[in-house]
Parts: sequence; C-alpha cells; structure tokens
Amino acid sequence: MPYADRAYDALLLQMISGEREPGDRLNVGALSREMELSATPIREALARLEPTGFVLRHPLRGYEVAPLLSPTEIGQLMDARLLFEPSFAAEATAKATPEFLAGLLASIETMERAGALADPETLRASWIADESFHSLISAQTGNPFTQRAFAALGSQLQRFRLSGRAGRTHALEAAAEHRGIYDAIRDGNGDRAVGLMRAHLEEARRRTLADERATPADGPQHRAH
Repeated sequence: MPYADRAYDALLLQMISGEREPGDRLNVGALSREMELSATPIREALARLEPTGFVLRHPLRGYEVAPLLSPTEIGQLMDARLLFEPSFAAEATAKATPEFLAGLLASIETMERAGALADPETLRASWIADESFHSLISAQTGNPFTQRAFAALGSQLQRFRLSGRAGRTHALEAAAEHRGIYDAIRDGNGDRAVGLMRAHLEEARRRTLADERATPADGPQHRAH
C-alpha cells in the first residue's frame, strides 16, 4: 500500500473511532514520527482528507480535526439533499440497467453485513457502501450538471455520519430503506422510488438529530445513516 494511502486510512480510522476528536491539531511533524513516515505522505493524506470534511486547514496554523455538524447544519444539509435525491431516484428508475442494479444491491449487502457493529473498520466499509448507493443513483441520471452540484455536498456527508452520539450503528435501518428504494427502481416504479428516497432522507435526519441529543456516559459513538 502506498505510504500516503496508509496514512490516510490510519487517520480516517482514528477519527471514526474518536481517538482523534474535533479540534485536535494534526501536526505533520508529530504525525510523521508517530507513523514512522516522511512528511510528504502525511501532507498528501491530510490534503485528501480535507475535501471529506473530516479535517480543516487553517493558513499558518495547519490542520485540525473538523468540528461535528451542528443540529442546524444537519437540517440544512438534509434540506439540500432533498432537493436532489428524490428526483435522482425517478430518473435512475427510468434509466436502470442490470449493471446499475447490481451495484446498488452490492452496496446494500455490505451495509447489511455491517449489522449493529460499530468498530471503525466496519463503519468505514458501511459508510463507503452507503455513499456508493447514493452516488450510483446520482450518476445514473446522466446529467453532469446536477451530478456535480450534488457532489459538492459530498464534503459534508462524512461529518454528517459522525454527528450522532447514540453508541450503535444504524446500518441495518439504512440498509432496509436502501433495499426498499432498490426494489422500487428494479420494478420500474419511479413514483415509489421518489417517495421512499424522501422518506429515507427524513429518517436519516431524524436518527442523526436524535443521536445528537443523546449523551451516553462512554462518550461519542458514530454510525451510518
């Protein structure tokens, strides 16, 4: 594995697990010593993490772990997704192909295997599968303009997934909702796909805000939506 990939994966898992908390400084020299890598792959990893929303870069001060989204920001992000994704579901239904359906199903099965586990590696796999499901639907519309606009939201989606504190993963609930959307798309029922996508996003909002209000004694835990 390339050194930058190794640094990227290590830092990402540390942030998912809560080992590195919002506001923690990410000093290149310290990380280089800790990971026994040169500064170059560390800088590359941090630069790649910045668009994910996990880290912030401050001029002259360097990088730090990004803050969690506030309840207001969570609501605003979901409002933005609701502008795009229900219509994406309708268009993707009309343009569905066997390859597209197979990709959706594979992402759902990955989330189902994640179950109620909350270890960082499983969460990461579940998040990638979750993002893949929504990205595949966006791409299947074939509209590069709306796809680019939707992709601009991507930098906040990982922070959205970290914003709850309920101590368990919601991968099974999200996977069940994805499977319902998949079934509607497979069956060519665009209206049902639209309704189920809208309901899924509203449920993701509800779960995240409910988790944000929870205050477990063992500290923040993170899950998929």
